[in-house]
Amino acid sequence: MTQLPFKLRASLLGLALATASIAAHASLITYEVRTLTNASFGDYRAGWSAQGSSIASTTPGNFSGLTGANNSYDHLRVNFNLGSAFAGSTMAFQLAPDAGYGGALYFDGVLLNTNATDLWWGGNWNALSELLQGSVSNLSAGNHTLDAYWAEGCCNGGQAGRFSVNGGAWQNLSVANLDRLAVPEPGSLALLGLGMVGLMAGRRSRRAG
Repeated sequence: MTQLPFKLRASLLGLALATASIAAHASLITYEVRTLTNASFGDYRAGWSAQGSSIASTTPGNFSGLTGANNSYDHLRVNFNLGSAFAGSTMAFQLAPDAGYGGALYFDGVLLNTNATDLWWGGNWNALSELLQGSVSNLSAGNHTLDAYWAEGCCNGGQAGRFSVNGGAWQNLSVANLDRLAVPEPGSLALLGLGMVGLMAGRRSRRAG
C-alpha cells in the first residue's frame, strides 16, 4: 500500500486537529414545548419538569421570529462557547417570550430573572417590564448555557431574543451570531496555518518529482 509522504501526513493531521478544535465551538439553540398539564408557576424550572406531557423539540438557527404555542410550557436552551478573546467580558440578554403565566431566565444554572406577570412585548424592545433579562460579568472562556422557562395559556404570538457583549450593539439570539464569540485559541490558528503550509509544500514536492 502506498504511504503518503511525511510532510503531507503531518499537514493533514494538523488540519484535522485544527478543524476539530474549531468545530467544537459550534453553538446550539434548542426549543422545547410541551402541553400545559400542571399549573406550577412558582418555580418555572421545576414547573417544566412537573408537566406530564410529551416534549416536542426543535433546533432553530435563530430564536427570534418563532411563534409560541397555546396552552404550553416552554423551555429554551442556548449552548455556546466563549473564546479566549472574549474572556472577562460582560454579556447582557433579553428574551421576549409570549408567556401569559410568566417565566424565568437562568445562566449556567443560576437564576438571572423571574417575572410572574403576563409577558407580551408586542414587538417592542423598550417594553422592559414584558421581558426576561439579565447580565453576567467577568465570563470565563469555555462553554456556557442560557436557559429560559415560561408558560402560555392562549393567544400565542411572535417571540424573540437578543444579546450584547460589553455594552455593544444588540444581536439576535442566533447560532451564527453566537458562533462569532467562539474565537479559536491562538494555538489552533497556528496549527491550522502550519497544516496549510505543509500541505502546499507537499503538493509542490510531488509536482517537482
